[in-house]
Amino acid sequence: MKVTLTQAQGIQAAVAKFTGINLPVRTSYELARVVMEISPHLEVYQGERQKLAKKHCELDEKGNPKTIEVAPGMGQYVFKSDEAKEVYIAGVAEIGKQEVKISLREKLSLEKFKDPNSEDETVIPWDALAGLLPIIEEPKE
Repeated sequence: MKVTLTQAQGIQAAVAKFTGINLPVRTSYELARVVMEISPHLEVYQGERQKLAKKHCELDEKGNPKTIEVAPGMGQYVFKSDEAKEVYIAGVAEIGKQEVKISLREKLSLEKFKDPNSEDETVIPWDALAGLLPIIEEPKE
């Protein structure tokens, strides 16, 4: 199965939201394996994003892209110009389209996200669901 780097980033963020949630052992293993497979690709992706940011953003005294805090704990780059911002966004989008292969043989069914101690409780945090969509099969009616 292949996913784009943008999807891989969403998968990694979604899986992190399962910390402390009781999942079936096999599901937990499959998710951990997927994250281990995509992590090296995401490191390269982040490195390329950082190169683009250094090229198109104003830099601080240490040579890092300047950021401004737009909300508590959330920063935003300070771009050299509106055009530089557009070029950065287009570059990140282009990199994000690159596909990486993951070794899931098939998409995971929602059944695999049932709490093993409950007969019918699915334990996907709602804020994680969107990130997992590329690897979850559509429910059958």
